[in-house]
Amino acid sequence: MSTAQATSPQQKPARLHRSLSLQRKFLLGVGVIFLGFCLIIALLIYSREKRLLEEAAHERAEMVMAAAEAARSYVQEVLRPKMYQVLGRDAFLLEAMSTSYVGRAVMDRLKESTPEYQIRRVALHARNPVSDPKPFEVKLIKFFAAHPELQSWQGIVQIAGQSSFVHSRPVYFTPECMHCHGSPDEAPPDLIRIYGRERGFGYQPGDIAGVTAVSIPVDLALAKIKERAISIFGLSLFGLSLLYVGIFFFFNRVVIHSLRDLLEVFRHGLRDETELQLLTEAKAKDEIVELTAAAQVMAGHLHDTRQQLAEYTGNLEIMVSQRTEALEASQSQLQEKITARNQELHTLNTIAELITRAVNLTDILPRVLLQTLRLIPARGAALYLLRDNPARLELQYQENADRLPPCIRLAPGEYDAGEEDIADLPSSLHQAVGGRMSFFACAEEQNCLNVPLVCRRQVLGVMSFVQVDFNEITSERQELLHSVGQQVGITIESLQNVAQLTHSKDLLQSVFDGITDMMVLLDRDLRIKMVNQAYLRHYGVTLEEILDQPGCSLDGEGYCPISQESLKTVFRTKRPMTEEVQSGKGEIFRVHYYPIVDEQGEVVSIVRNAKDITAEKRVEQRIQHAEKLASLGQLAGGIAHEINNPLGVILCYADLLKSQLNDFPQGYKDVATIEKHALNCQRIVADLLDFARGQETARQATDLNPTIEEVVRMVEHQFLRQHCVIELDLEPALPQVKIDANKMKQVYLNLLMNARQAITGRGVIRIQTRQLPDAGQVQIIFRDNGIGIPPEIIERIFDPFFSTKKTGEGTGLGLSVSYGIVKDHGGDIHVDSKPGQWTRFTIELPVEELR
Repeated sequence: MSTAQATSPQQKPARLHRSLSLQRKFLLGVGVIFLGFCLIIALLIYSREKRLLEEAAHERAEMVMAAAEAARSYVQEVLRPKMYQVLGRDAFLLEAMSTSYVGRAVMDRLKESTPEYQIRRVALHARNPVSDPKPFEVKLIKFFAAHPELQSWQGIVQIAGQSSFVHSRPVYFTPECMHCHGSPDEAPPDLIRIYGRERGFGYQPGDIAGVTAVSIPVDLALAKIKERAISIFGLSLFGLSLLYVGIFFFFNRVVIHSLRDLLEVFRHGLRDETELQLLTEAKAKDEIVELTAAAQVMAGHLHDTRQQLAEYTGNLEIMVSQRTEALEASQSQLQEKITARNQELHTLNTIAELITRAVNLTDILPRVLLQTLRLIPARGAALYLLRDNPARLELQYQENADRLPPCIRLAPGEYDAGEEDIADLPSSLHQAVGGRMSFFACAEEQNCLNVPLVCRRQVLGVMSFVQVDFNEITSERQELLHSVGQQVGITIESLQNVAQLTHSKDLLQSVFDGITDMMVLLDRDLRIKMVNQAYLRHYGVTLEEILDQPGCSLDGEGYCPISQESLKTVFRTKRPMTEEVQSGKGEIFRVHYYPIVDEQGEVVSIVRNAKDITAEKRVEQRIQHAEKLASLGQLAGGIAHEINNPLGVILCYADLLKSQLNDFPQGYKDVATIEKHALNCQRIVADLLDFARGQETARQATDLNPTIEEVVRMVEHQFLRQHCVIELDLEPALPQVKIDANKMKQVYLNLLMNARQAITGRGVIRIQTRQLPDAGQVQIIFRDNGIGIPPEIIERIFDPFFSTKKTGEGTGLGLSVSYGIVKDHGGDIHVDSKPGQWTRFTIELPVEELR
């Protein structure tokens, strides 16, 4: 039979009454909670909507105020100073110089488009009564005066019985305002005439002038928010009412029946009469009171049990005290170890920082040794590095270890010495070289400790400590020393590798710089990453000027141009290629492109080698020109012989005709013309013969400068009449040269006449001589500022019969003959020209040793 069935019928009305009483209390409390919850939700919704309304109103008020402040700032910073500049300091134009008036005018016009906004700028004791503050605005002015650190205030207030959002800012006087608001004696007369001397004066910079306030009516919006909050309250109340009904049935079904069953357990579990009497008295009340009475009975049992446990507590406290003392002793020891470990970690961090900043071994090793000494109870220490050929330990640095040897030779078999074989300090160091930490007790240095410096299982050196307290060298400190030794070993190897890389880099750079051709390394983006000294010397630039610059930036005049198409071809084909290019100065380069590919086969950079082959090309051109001259000379000689005989016959018969036509003047004159032109043809034929077979050159040691001066004197007067000046820049200490003076004068004269004919109007011809000791030559340079030579014909000017003059003005043999004369002297002649600006002929003659 269940507990509920064991209850008598007489007990049911009382239990029902109690159950109803408990339910009533619970449901009343739940109803109050639900009602409060609905109110809280409605208030939160109302508060949130009101806050959003204030934020939106604040944004709009801020925009309106910003517009008004912008106009005021423009008047104060731009318009008013300009008006003072134009009208004078004492002028005052209300509509253009009063920030208050302009700001109010802007606000009034703004109201026309936004009538719902109320925009006011007010001040205490304002000159214009319109700007007098209302009571609420007086409070704002006093509020900002009391709180000068605040820059604005906003909130919803009641104005004239209407809810409005107000955003306000204080206005302070600045030094610029003192002209109109300081002393009335200093104010503009027009201002005094308009407003008088009583109001708006006597302020100081920093005083509050008033406030600017923007108010927006929010009655309608607040009413909508209240309606929304009430609606949400009603919906929440309806929903919670349904929940309330569900809780009623759930509470009655679960809680009340559970309490009833729990009380039955207590009733059957109590056997004491006093306890049963207590429960019987509690039945007159609700189940909670009855359950409380049962809990009091249980509390009594617990009290008795607590007294029994108290007897055991005394013994337990003694045991806890003993354990506490033991724990405190252990904690003290642990604290000492933590302090020691912290010191060791600090030292290790310091060593690590020194290692990361290390540049060279001589700088880092002494510092690391001093830091390690702080970890070890030793008087001094030394650091050895292992060297080869022969194998030895060399002392690098020592601190309070003067007796340690500076160098210890090593034998290969001694590396594996055991502890029983250590008889002296060198043996101990040998064991450390084998990779093991060694201890040695000696009379001289007392106790010695040697720590190997290891990197990747290879010993690079030994750190030796003297006068060590072996009792303090625990296993933890040994591990610490092993870690320090490995860190130092890694650092030694790294710095040695860096030194080797630096040496290799310097060696590679020296090889790179030793290449006489110009070398450039270009990256994927065609930026210059490296050039050699030949490149820098050739173009007179520094590495800093061109490093990381685009390669195409060096395509100007004088630079060997970089062909974009060639580079694209190399990137595409990934194969070397060669081409010949010409710079703006006429230099010719043979350029090789060598691609450098990565592991994926992609071109990452290109090495560009440029060899100046201008001299080679000129030699080839001269050889071709000489061969052409030889062929033309043979042809000219044959033609001259064939023409010379008929010319002799023509001249002979012309002479006979002249003797027969003495009485016929017109016929005599015609024959004389025939003779003249025949003689001219004979002279040309003679020049051809001279060009074809040449003449003997009688060379002797001669000073070049006098021969040049002699030719200049011959033509100087004539050139001056034609407005052409000859300038001489002759090196005084020029050595004597073996030349045929007469033939060289012919060369000088030809070059001077050609230069004069190239000058239109006024001009200058400059003749310069200089010695080139390294080349064993002297140079004679003729430069004029004439019309220049077009590039398309400059290669032909030394050809026989080539001339740019009009027909009959020249034979075209002058430069060809000059070329042949210079070549007969073992020299060279070449030309450079910039069309429209200048032309330069350079003669180079060898300087032979005179005997």
